[in-house]
Amino acid sequence: MDACFDILIIGCGAAGSSAAFAAKKTSPALSVCVLGSEDLPVYSAPALPDLLSGELSREGVFVRERSDYESAGIVLRLGETVRAIDPERREVHLESGEALRYGELILATGSQPIRLRRMQGTDLPGNFVMKSMADVDAMAAYGGSRAVVVGSGAIGLEGSMALKARGFEQVTLVEALDWLSPKSLDKETSDELAAVLESFGVEVLTGEAVQGVLGETRVTGVRTAKRDIPCDLVLWGIGMRPDVELAKAAGIPLGQLGAIRVDERMCTGLSHVYACGDCVESTDALTGKPAVHLFWEPAQRGGSVAGANAAGADEVYQGSLAVFLTNKGGLSILALGKTAREITPEERVILQEKRDGVFRRLLLEDGYLAGVQTVGSLADADLLCAVLKRNAERSNGWSLAVPVPEECRCSVRDVMRFLRRQRRG
Repeated sequence: MDACFDILIIGCGAAGSSAAFAAKKTSPALSVCVLGSEDLPVYSAPALPDLLSGELSREGVFVRERSDYESAGIVLRLGETVRAIDPERREVHLESGEALRYGELILATGSQPIRLRRMQGTDLPGNFVMKSMADVDAMAAYGGSRAVVVGSGAIGLEGSMALKARGFEQVTLVEALDWLSPKSLDKETSDELAAVLESFGVEVLTGEAVQGVLGETRVTGVRTAKRDIPCDLVLWGIGMRPDVELAKAAGIPLGQLGAIRVDERMCTGLSHVYACGDCVESTDALTGKPAVHLFWEPAQRGGSVAGANAAGADEVYQGSLAVFLTNKGGLSILALGKTAREITPEERVILQEKRDGVFRRLLLEDGYLAGVQTVGSLADADLLCAVLKRNAERSNGWSLAVPVPEECRCSVRDVMRFLRRQRRG
């Protein structure tokens, strides 16, 4: 007879594991099973660069041990690949041929790295992504002394620093657009970031699209629009996309951004099916618009809501912030809220300063703090996140948002003093 569980969870990452433990906490008597495609319990994906650099041991990456699931009464089945979902029969079919029945299903299928499979040379040995521990293990085993990192998102920046710390003599970061992390940073902040990377020995090239990977039997270089760069290894950090193939095949509705559409309770468009983590489209807490935020914190929080509600609770997911945050190997970056391009010149005031090695750029819109970009420190990150979220809610009429007074808009230091006073008051 096929196994049957009250709650079945596909995915053992941050969202899936949070959902499992939240479900058992809400209703301990329910049977809960987690299916993981990797043969590993949940580990910290944000810590993978630290594992690659050698700053963190393999054991230090894990968030939970197998025994934690057992102690909580959660059935953990690792190394299991799901072939299909049958919502009408409430069944999940595994590659092994086994079918598992469920009362409630939670999809926490995560995301996958974007790969340019049609580009010349991207199938050669020496091309890597950094999504899993297996990816890091493969890079470490492959070795080399020269690396090209493509893309300047978190993976590209942290991967560059990790490879340099690992001992690569030459690390070149290539970004096709005009400056680094253009979705999160203005050019002025990007210039500061590039200078910090260069100080660590990472060469930075912007405005250069990669046209192909060189080599016959393995990677020997990368060709951009302007030059050939010799290298042994290419790390691709050009983005992630939600893993929604199982959901699409099962007829679960997707949102306008291509991820699984969920409501505030993490319910999908099918009864008895929830979703959480990187695979879902939720709401941006600043704009109120649909968003896909591929971050650890919203995955954990969304997983907890999905798990609790699948077990009978009635919790609400409050949306998430698109926080660009890096703190690896001496490189600290914080960016959230709007960039200069998103605020009309008539409504914006931009203040920036560089003091004691820390660059900070604040953007005000109609007198309210609307954007923050910092290189060199994460000080006041919680305060700034709270202020931005509160300011975004001011259109509701009940928000406690307070504009920065005219006399405090003279410098970054004046604005920060005002915000700190507001918090204490």
